[in-house]
Amino acid sequence: MSLWSLVGLGIVVFVFFSFTRSLGKSVPIFKLMLLIAGLQWIVGPIIEYTFPVSTYRSIMYVDEMVYMSFIVPAYAAFVIASLLTMRSFSNFEIPIEKLKNYKNYGIMIFVIGFVFDLLSGSLPGSLAFFAFLIGNFKFAGAIILFFSEDKRLKNLSYVALVLLVARALQSAMFHDLVLWSVFFYMFWAIKNKPSRTKIYLTIFVGVISLNTLQTIKDIYRTQVWNGYQGNRVELFVGLFVDAIFYSGSNVQHLSAKDNNVRLNQGWIISAIMDEIPKRTEFQDGATIQEALSSAVLPRFLNPDKKKAGGRETFMKFTGLNLEEGTSMGISIIGEAYGNYNVYGGILFMGIWGWFLAWIWRGLLKRTKQNVLLLAFLPLIFLQVVKAETELVVVLNHLVKASIVVFLFFWATRQFLGWNFTPRTA
Repeated sequence: MSLWSLVGLGIVVFVFFSFTRSLGKSVPIFKLMLLIAGLQWIVGPIIEYTFPVSTYRSIMYVDEMVYMSFIVPAYAAFVIASLLTMRSFSNFEIPIEKLKNYKNYGIMIFVIGFVFDLLSGSLPGSLAFFAFLIGNFKFAGAIILFFSEDKRLKNLSYVALVLLVARALQSAMFHDLVLWSVFFYMFWAIKNKPSRTKIYLTIFVGVISLNTLQTIKDIYRTQVWNGYQGNRVELFVGLFVDAIFYSGSNVQHLSAKDNNVRLNQGWIISAIMDEIPKRTEFQDGATIQEALSSAVLPRFLNPDKKKAGGRETFMKFTGLNLEEGTSMGISIIGEAYGNYNVYGGILFMGIWGWFLAWIWRGLLKRTKQNVLLLAFLPLIFLQVVKAETELVVVLNHLVKASIVVFLFFWATRQFLGWNFTPRTA
C-alpha cells in the first residue's frame, strides 16, 4: 500500500468517526456524502489494488501511485473545504423536535406524495422527474409523522418504509431503498439518542446486510426481469437467508472481492486517467459549463440541453464502449480530472466542496423559520450524496428539487394558509 493510500485511508477513517459522532445530534447527510465518496473513491480502489480481481473491464487502469496521487489530494480538498465552510455550524441547534407540532401538515404531505407516486406511471414523460420529486414527498411526510406524539400517526410513518421495500422488490432496484433507510435511521437516531455502542452495532449490521444484498441482487433481478410469477417477498427472503447461512449455495458465487467491484468507483476514474490525455484531450471545463447551463436553463430555453444518463460522457472520458440503453456515471472527481488535469481537478474539488457546504448552511439557516424543511433535506440531497454521479445529474437534481420544495412551501402558505412560524405544542 502506497503512502498516498495510507493518507487517503486516514482521511476516510476521520470522516467516518465524524459522521458517527454526529448521529443522534444532527442529521449528518452532508457527512454521509463525504463518507460515501471516500469509500468509493479510495477504500474500494485500495482493496482492488491489494486484492486484484480479473473482472471484465472493472480493473484499475493506472498504477496505484498515479491514481492515489490525484484522488487523495482531490478528496482531501473536497473534505477540508466542506468541513471548514461548515465549521461555524458545528454547534448549530437543529429544532427537529418541533416537527411534532406539524402532524396535520405531515399527513397532507404524506398523502400528496402517495398520490403522485400512484400517478407517476400515467403522467407524460416530460413530467416524469417532477412526479418523481413530488412522489418522494411521502418520505418527508413520514419523517414529520415519526415525531408525532400520536402513536397512530407515528405508525403511519412506517407505511412509507413498507412502500419503499415493496417498490424495491417490484422493480428489483435497491439504491433508493438503501439511501432512504440510512436517512430514516438518522432521524430515528436524533429522536432516540442511541449510545455509541448501539450506533456502531447498527452500522456493522447494516454493512453485513448491504454486502448480502449486493450478493443476491443480481440473481433476484434476473429472475424478476425474466418474468418471475411467484411471491417476490419469499424469493428475496429465501435468497437473503441462503446467502447468510448456506455456504456453497447458488448465491455464494460472489465473494467479498467480487462485491468490491460494486463499491469501487475507482476503476472508472482510473480509466479516465488512462484515456486522458493519451487518446482524448482534456475538456477544459466543457462538461462543467454544460452542467451549469443545463441546471439553470429549462429545456425550452436550452433545446440542446444535455440529458442525464451518463452513457455519452462515460464513453468519451474513458474510451470504453457501453451497450445502447446502458449508462454509468463518471463521478464528479473523475469529471474534474477529465476537464482540468491533476492540479485543476484538485482545485475544482475544493470549490465544489465549498459550494455544497454553502448550500447546506443556507438550508440549515432556513430551518429556523421553517422546521419542515428538515424533513425535505434528504430529498434535496438525494442525488448529491451519490459518489458515482456526474455533475449534470447532481446539479439538475439539486436545483430542481430545491425549486420544487420551496415552491411547495410558497403555494401552501399562499393558498392553504399554512403557517411555518416556529411554534410550541
